[in-house]
Amino acid sequence: MNTSQAVVLSLAIASVAAAGFAQSNATPAGVAAHKYNVMGESVGVAGYDPVSYFPTGGGKPEKGLISISIQHDGVTYRFASDEHRALFERNPEKYLPAYGGWCAWAVAELSKRVDVDPESFEIRDGKLYLFFRDKKLDTRALWREKPGEFLAKSEKNWPALAK
Repeated sequence: MNTSQAVVLSLAIASVAAAGFAQSNATPAGVAAHKYNVMGESVGVAGYDPVSYFPTGGGKPEKGLISISIQHDGVTYRFASDEHRALFERNPEKYLPAYGGWCAWAVAELSKRVDVDPESFEIRDGKLYLFFRDKKLDTRALWREKPGEFLAKSEKNWPALAK
């Protein structure tokens, strides 16, 4: 990572930390404040349908509908169709994003919870990974340079971050 990318990521982390503080005040009792990347009323995956990322759901991120939603582990997930909601209900662990929906690369490389662009993702070994992306930094591209190494690091770092 070059200096410019480091500065952009530092700014992103600072803004996410500030947003995370505000979010933690809105998080209902019983939901780990940092375990899940939620918005507003504890909505996971920034309101996107978690099933839509997978081949069975079309393989392309799609916004979920407020009218088709369920709660799982204190987080509200929205879906593009009743079929997607039913698939999720039958096997939520299959569709939940890794690391609570935080940036997989940042969990690995920085041991930090960093917000994501919900349209920057990868399905690897049947698991959904989300990434931070803006005009100057694409962490999915960085992840793809050494996926095995980053995956091992993120698995090691996540338990402390999920508290």
